[in-house]
Amino acid sequence: MRDRVGIKMQAKDIMRGARTSPYLVTLILLAITFVLNKIVEMVEFGSLFYSYAFTQQYLDLIASGDLNALDALIAAMPENTTGVFFLSTLVSLFTIVLNGGYFIYCMGIRQGLRMPCASLADGLSVAGKLIWCWIQVSVRTFLWSLLLVIPGIVAAYRYRFAYYNLLTDASLSAGDAIRLSCQQTQGFKLELLILDLSFIGWALLAPLTMGLLNIWLTPYMTLCDLGYFEEAQLRLGRNPYGTPPPPAGGDPWL
Repeated sequence: MRDRVGIKMQAKDIMRGARTSPYLVTLILLAITFVLNKIVEMVEFGSLFYSYAFTQQYLDLIASGDLNALDALIAAMPENTTGVFFLSTLVSLFTIVLNGGYFIYCMGIRQGLRMPCASLADGLSVAGKLIWCWIQVSVRTFLWSLLLVIPGIVAAYRYRFAYYNLLTDASLSAGDAIRLSCQQTQGFKLELLILDLSFIGWALLAPLTMGLLNIWLTPYMTLCDLGYFEEAQLRLGRNPYGTPPPPAGGDPWL
């Protein structure tokens, strides 16, 4: 098995050698997500930057200790309507599918394939499975977290590869993908935790760059995660990227 340092070095090499820049694809992903979230914020609060202004006011009032003003600020928040809730839910579900396309892109460049920016749309071919998998993973993780924080964290790592499984084996159902992930992560959970902890410094630095660091950090972390996924697949005697789903439109390898 490759060690964490080797997997990280390989991820950097893949990023440098990808024929379609991972930075460009990540920028597109982050830009789409940002715009969609701002649309929701505009509809809900009537302002593109309400959340920033509210957060600043909230922190200032916390620091001042003026509890009456704090209560007034919270009471003045607009109430969510059915329309806003529907739009927010729709954006969240679309983001899940979009991330699925991003995973497909990253899987492709790990195999040395030429993946166009349009690969971001390839998650649409398994949109229903991705959303149903997300619902199941979220519910199961929440239920485990009710026992205490640590079981919830363990559960999150147990289901870590579920989405990758759906994207590499079209024959799997959401439940199958989750069960397979439980097998794949046996003996890998601590390694994955250490991997995540190794990125903490970068994650803390990213907000100081107005999120621009995420253009580099997101593909780096994803490619490292896929490195462990490959090891888990091989350990079970499976082809790491066996039978990917058909593209949503066109050939994703062109």
